[in-house]
Amino acid sequence: MRVNLEEDEHVIAALPKIWAIVLGLMGFFNKSKEGILVLTNKNLIFVPRYLYVSPKEREKYFGEDKVKVTQLWDYSETQLDEDISENSKSWTMPLESIIDVTQITLRKVNFMRIKFSSNGKEKTYDFGIAKSVTNYPIRQPLLYYNVDWIAWIDLLKSRI
Repeated sequence: MRVNLEEDEHVIAALPKIWAIVLGLMGFFNKSKEGILVLTNKNLIFVPRYLYVSPKEREKYFGEDKVKVTQLWDYSETQLDEDISENSKSWTMPLESIIDVTQITLRKVNFMRIKFSSNGKEKTYDFGIAKSVTNYPIRQPLLYYNVDWIAWIDLLKSRI
C-alpha cells in the first residue's frame, strides 16, 4: 500500500546524481542537496538520496552532454514511496502547480529552472549535475557539468 503516491501514479522518468538548489531568500538558509529527480504522471519529485552511478551508467543518464529521459534500473514506485517516507526533506511538485520550466546558463553551465506555486507562494528550484564534489565539512558540489536539459524540459512542458 502506498502512502505518498496515489495508486494510479507511475514513474515516467528518473535521473540520479542531481543537485537541487533553492533560489530566493529560502536558498540562503538551505544547502544544495544531491538526490534523485523523478517524474511521475502526476508529480515531479526530488528525493535527497546518495546513489552511486558507475561511469558506464552515467552515459545512460547524461551522456553526450545531454540529459536523457530514462528510468532508473530496478527503481519502482514502491521504492520511491519508501524513499519519500524515509526522507522528510523530499520535494513534491504537482504538475498542475508548475508555472515555468526553462534552461538557464549560470557561470557557463546549464541548469534546469522550475518555477511552481505552493501555498500561494512562488518557489524556484535549479537542478544541475555535479562534476566535482567536496565531502568535508559537508557534501557540496564544486563544479557542474554543462549539459543540455531540453529533453526533460520538453517532457515536462508536455505534461503541464
